[in-house]
Amino acid sequence: MYMFLPFLTAFIGLVLVWFERRLAGLVMLGITVGILMFWFRIHATTHLNISL
Repeated sequence: MYMFLPFLTAFIGLVLVWFERRLAGLVMLGITVGILMFWFRIHATTHLNISL
């Protein structure tokens, strides 16, 4: 359920870029990448047993 959040933030960023709000779109892209990095670090260390 919580993995829906990166898709939502990416979609909002895409809509913002579509309406030429580039800075806000880049901020949303940064939030999306941050969420995915955080999720991958947690998922890789606990479920995949990869030491990052």
